[in-house]
Amino acid sequence: MVIDAEKVMFYLEELYQCGKQPDGTFSRIAYSKEDQEGRRLFAGWFAEIGISTRVDEAGNLIARMEGRNPALPAILLGSHLDTVPDGGRYDGAAGCVGGLAVCEAMKKAGYIPDHPIEVIVFTDEEGARFGSGLFGSSAICGQPLEVSEEEADGCGNRQKEVMEKSYGIRMEDVWKAKKEPKDVKCFLELHVEQGARLDREEKAIGVVSSIAGVVRFEVEIFGEANHAGSTAMGDRKDALVAAAELIGEIPEIVKKTGKEFTVATVGTIQVSPNSVNVIPGNCRFHLEIRDQEREIMEAVEKNAFAYLEEVCRKSGLEFRVQKISDHDPQPMQDWLRKQIEEAAKEMDYSYTILPSGAFHDSLAMAQAFPTGMIFVPSKGGISHSRYERTEKEEMKKGCEVLLHTVLKVDNMK
Repeated sequence: MVIDAEKVMFYLEELYQCGKQPDGTFSRIAYSKEDQEGRRLFAGWFAEIGISTRVDEAGNLIARMEGRNPALPAILLGSHLDTVPDGGRYDGAAGCVGGLAVCEAMKKAGYIPDHPIEVIVFTDEEGARFGSGLFGSSAICGQPLEVSEEEADGCGNRQKEVMEKSYGIRMEDVWKAKKEPKDVKCFLELHVEQGARLDREEKAIGVVSSIAGVVRFEVEIFGEANHAGSTAMGDRKDALVAAAELIGEIPEIVKKTGKEFTVATVGTIQVSPNSVNVIPGNCRFHLEIRDQEREIMEAVEKNAFAYLEEVCRKSGLEFRVQKISDHDPQPMQDWLRKQIEEAAKEMDYSYTILPSGAFHDSLAMAQAFPTGMIFVPSKGGISHSRYERTEKEEMKKGCEVLLHTVLKVDNMK
């Protein structure tokens, strides 16, 4: 069986171009018309090889290639097609296209697997629009999902309305998307590394050992808006200054509390009244913490908010903290990781075993099913960016390891 590398790169480029915006950026934000167009393209490519697709109650797009024995548990492949604003060609899309390439290779060779194979495009992995990702994969795993009636995007569109309008998602029916463990042999996700290790070490394949947990908080600091010219420095209750003190201390907190792969980030910030001549009376931002160990994440959280409490106490400010998403760290399944290693060895591709600092749909899937991840290099470690780049030969090798891992799993007794 042969992976058609030219078609793989063609598919990735077509998906990328469907996200082109008038301002020259490239975005397929979840539920957007660009996201919908990408899914239509993807479903059409499956139709061309005689495989039908459906959309489940959580909006996941699922293509199913039947096996010789439909009663056997399915081998699941896939990832996501939604992107961050001005995202790259390969993040998420590589795993979806890799699944398509596996099915194409089997069809072209006349090979019928014993197990059914399902390729899944998960709904809203990124969480770029409404702040909490892994929606579709969490639904398939049967994890509780809540959508606030008040949650809205930057344009004021309510999440529930957007979900129903774009993919017919009704929250009261999402539970029906759950797959039972007895119906799933395993889940495999091909992905660009989103880090520099493979590129730096000139390795073709990354065999993922574990995925970092991710916890996100919305933090709001309440100060006092006042005139910027007539309020003395000692009389101020500046919410932005307090936020800046914590943000500036985050690297030191991580250094003292964390380990090699511990990270914490403030990536959004809003101030009010947001005027050049008014002291900020309110500041709201998001803090995200990631690590391979839950205890480390909790230690960073504790130290960060203890520091903020002291800052606010000294300045006479109040603050509130709301946890908006929380995903435990997840190890990959040992027996599946070994199958990926064996596939790389048999093809004589260089590889290394490494953890993932980025979260993926595999983070959710690993909580319910045997899960494995395959990384391919991302040049310079760049991802979530239009400058994300993986060469054709590197992508081909990743797809080939995915294909041969599927064959090995399919033949396991």
